[in-house]
Amino acid sequence: MEKLDYLIEYLLKESGRGNFNYSNRDKKSLYRALVNIRQANPISEDFLKVEDEYLQEELKKRSITNADDIKAENRIALWQGDITKLKIDAIVNAGNSQGLGCFLPNHNCIDNQINTFAGVRLRLACNEIMKGLNYNLETGKAIITKGYNLPSKYVIQTVGPIIENEVTEEKEQELANCYTNSLKLAIENGIKTIAFPCISTGVFRFPKDNACITAIKSVKEFLENNNTIEKVVFSVYSDEDLDIYINELK
Repeated sequence: MEKLDYLIEYLLKESGRGNFNYSNRDKKSLYRALVNIRQANPISEDFLKVEDEYLQEELKKRSITNADDIKAENRIALWQGDITKLKIDAIVNAGNSQGLGCFLPNHNCIDNQINTFAGVRLRLACNEIMKGLNYNLETGKAIITKGYNLPSKYVIQTVGPIIENEVTEEKEQELANCYTNSLKLAIENGIKTIAFPCISTGVFRFPKDNACITAIKSVKEFLENNNTIEKVVFSVYSDEDLDIYINELK
């Protein structure tokens, strides 16, 4: 636990909470919370080195799925699991327009999980890109960074549409753009395999059935006109999402 202790003590001191009391049981959740709330400020190379070592050790303990082992039909595959445990060229993160990840401590969203298991480097890398975009990633657009301590080589961040009242044609097109622009970015970076979560179906309130139809339609149309991408994985987590995708892919 020495590495984890070092990381926690560093982050506590940095945040001005150096005398915070915590137990061994709380260490991992406390580390995650401190990483989640940390702004994209410069940090010491010593911290990054220790964090990389710690997260790589944790990665070895996790049950990783290789995308090569997921059966695909016409280059499209469906997989149920934690996208942060998928060994693949790139995973897509359904992020927010700020582009820096979820700042809510220990929040159970994909954005939070991806930033936690990638490590502080991911938010720092996104910050360098978002500076040039005035911290406003437009809906449907995408950016890319390395995957750092994730099993995926890259992370593509995209912003899905938020549904206030009803799904309009504009919102459907914005969601379609998330998939299309992510795939275009993948090709530009030599990516052959890519995994998508269910974009916008969580707190952004896009109806799951409609979102699934748009996702599959957008990906199929893209693949019809491009042979570079070898496999697209629709990564679902809940049984409900799995059933929706199974029915639609039929």
